[in-house]
Amino acid sequence: MIPFEINKEYALRNIYYEFDKSLLTDNSKLELDKLLVFLNDNPKISIELSSHTDNKGEEAYNLSLSEERAKNCVAYLLSKGISSERLVAKGCGESTPIAKNNKPDGTDNPEGRAKNRRKEFKIISLGN
Repeated sequence: MIPFEINKEYALRNIYYEFDKSLLTDNSKLELDKLLVFLNDNPKISIELSSHTDNKGEEAYNLSLSEERAKNCVAYLLSKGISSERLVAKGCGESTPIAKNNKPDGTDNPEGRAKNRRKEFKIISLGN
C-alpha cells in the first residue's frame, strides 16, 4: 500500500478546459476517472480538489473561474457515486503560482503560465 500524506498536494495531469470556460472536456473526464479509481479503492479518504489559473485577466474573474472549474470536477466525481462528504472544491485563482507568468525581462512566459493552470488534490482526511 502506498503511504498517503495529509495536506500534501498531488498534481492531476491532463485536465483541460476550453479557453475561458469551466466545463470539463471528455479527455479531462478520462483523467478524473483515474482519481475516481483512487477514491473507490480508498473509501475512507476525503480530498480537497483545487483549481488554479495563470495571471491573465482580472484577479477576481480568475478566482471565480477557478472555483467553477473545481466545482465541475467535484460534480463529475459526485455523478460517479463519490459521497459529497468526501469532496471539497477550492478555487485558488492566480494566488499560488508554481512558475513565473512573465520572463525576467517582463515578456510573457507561456510555459510558466501553462504550469500555473493546474488541478491538484490533497488528502484532508484518512477517515481512520
